[in-house]
Amino acid sequence: MAEKRAQAKQINYWKWAFAILLALVIATVLFIGHKLTTPSVDQTRISQQTKQVDKNVDLDVSMNKQQLSAMINYYLRKSQKKSKIKYRFILDKSAILMGTTKVLGSNVSFTLYAKPSLDAKGNIVLDAKSVSVGSLNVPANFVLRYVKNNYDLGKFATIDYKKSRIILNLAQVSAKQGIKVNGQKFDLKQNEFLFNVALPLK
Repeated sequence: MAEKRAQAKQINYWKWAFAILLALVIATVLFIGHKLTTPSVDQTRISQQTKQVDKNVDLDVSMNKQQLSAMINYYLRKSQKKSKIKYRFILDKSAILMGTTKVLGSNVSFTLYAKPSLDAKGNIVLDAKSVSVGSLNVPANFVLRYVKNNYDLGKFATIDYKKSRIILNLAQVSAKQGIKVNGQKFDLKQNEFLFNVALPLK
């Protein structure tokens, strides 16, 4: 009887040893399988960056006065196609809007001098300092109110006559194509102007 019990105990030990070994093998296989199917930290980071890049790519564009004036005038011309008022933008010691319109059937020229800056959205803000109609100096808010009430300037230019201010909405630049533009730096004295342009990749 004692001999049979010893054999049974020995068989039980082997069963336990085999079960433990089998469990270790299964755990090892599962661990390796998990590691093989889980992306590394670098793979995850690069994948996230790639997804962001797949949406758009950001470009920093630096301009001088002449280049910025040319760009703004291009979009002003596009927005003025159906407008009765024609004007152009010049950057010199200040920002200048010069244009013509008809008053009582006669062509009248006007010039607006403004201090340019950028708002929180990166749009160009023109705070009017003086306005002349012909050779006559006129209050800026009066002229801007008249223009706002009588002319369609399109989406590119917005007038806030109460603050004697014109806002050039860079968000409207090629908005249909999904291109986004916002100002980063506007230094008139140093002739340095920096813009961020987001180009869609899809």
